[in-house]
Amino acid sequence: MVYMILGIKQISILFVIMMIVSSFGTPSLPIQTAKAMDGLIPKYEPVMHISSNPNLYVSAENPLFKNYFAGPMVIEVIVIDPDIQRLDQAYGEPVVTVNGKRLRMAQTTDGNWYGYFADRNQAIAAANTAELDGKGLNFGSFCDSSSQFSPKAGVDFSDTRGFTIARGGFGSISYAHNGGSKLTPSSLPICTNTMGTLTASQMEHVVRENKTLNTNVNGFAASTVYEDVWPVIQLYDFSTIPTPVTIDYQKAGGDQIVNLIFDRIPSNLIKVYANRPDFPPGAQVQGDLLDPQLNIDPTSEDSWTWGASMTNSSLYYMAFDRNGMPDADGTSAMQNLIGNLTTFMFNHNGIVTENPAPQGVLVARQQSNGIQTLFEDSQHLMRTESINARSIPVTALELEPNAGIFGSYDTGGIADAVILDNAARDKSFTVTYNDKTYSVVVKYHDAKLVMGYPP
Repeated sequence: MVYMILGIKQISILFVIMMIVSSFGTPSLPIQTAKAMDGLIPKYEPVMHISSNPNLYVSAENPLFKNYFAGPMVIEVIVIDPDIQRLDQAYGEPVVTVNGKRLRMAQTTDGNWYGYFADRNQAIAAANTAELDGKGLNFGSFCDSSSQFSPKAGVDFSDTRGFTIARGGFGSISYAHNGGSKLTPSSLPICTNTMGTLTASQMEHVVRENKTLNTNVNGFAASTVYEDVWPVIQLYDFSTIPTPVTIDYQKAGGDQIVNLIFDRIPSNLIKVYANRPDFPPGAQVQGDLLDPQLNIDPTSEDSWTWGASMTNSSLYYMAFDRNGMPDADGTSAMQNLIGNLTTFMFNHNGIVTENPAPQGVLVARQQSNGIQTLFEDSQHLMRTESINARSIPVTALELEPNAGIFGSYDTGGIADAVILDNAARDKSFTVTYNDKTYSVVVKYHDAKLVMGYPP
């Protein structure tokens, strides 16, 4: 039986008919301009998460992607149970395990119980690319599982292989505050209940839209310490891949279970779509990219920006925020992740390259839109603060939090690339992702108008 969990802004698509052809493939549907939150892919269910359990939600449970997750993806677990949902009543913490190890859950102001987890080695590798607080793949500040730290009476993280806290302090360490020394699994400190120095704003940047803890003294009674460190990301060891990962909510009356697979994402789950089979002059080149591994943050839309040059490709996480304004771009947090893709378990995915003129003629130009901010350089080419125009900046923004589906266009349908008004017929540019190359071909279309009376 499939249950619908209301109030969670997530996407899970039960079934999508996919057809990839030699150019950007499209389903056999009427061509129309896409807008973000719509997407180019046909919908077979409402934009709402569908869970296989009545009370247990796991962000990576998604039939479209066969429940795979990989690399430094953060997994959100929510217990949505009316039996333990009041804010003014104290309940025992719901027992949730990850491969038999306790995942500590905290109640928030919506009455639900939340926990976050990730692979320890992947979290450390990602954190070692984050030079600034609140930017890039920053996992916050790390503690060892043997830590005496407890944000609330009876709560510890001894079943984990380590954990991260959002604002530092308590003896924790982060790459950004570790004198340039990279973190290792053996370097995680034993954290204590002594606060020490917290950062003024949140370090952690991979759970950006977490719910607020319930501080009602008659309910969950989250302490100020818990508020300071929340969200806590609990770390486990899934390093022997593929690793089956079982999340179990031990509810009275029967366990509720979700089974995931931690492994490289199978290539056949990664797809590219466009809004039309070919493009006339002046057309917006709207594309959708399906890749669950790009969905790092389960609570907010992820943004990825590529320098798509065939000779010097680059990749950046959250160069721009979900409104297209510079986030890491123009700062030292703008770290090129191309050299980390193997470590992050990417296979052939993760790299976008573009040949802008395979026939020697340019047919398109980059442009600013609501998901990336570009400006003209001295040669009237478009660039970002950190990516020059010759590197061909390309941005894709997740259509919804936790969708794993990314669009190259904003809510108005404006894409990051547009066909030139004088583009030559039958010329193209090509884009390669996941070792598949797609052609964006310019075509002119004739129309026949018949006039007369009666019509």
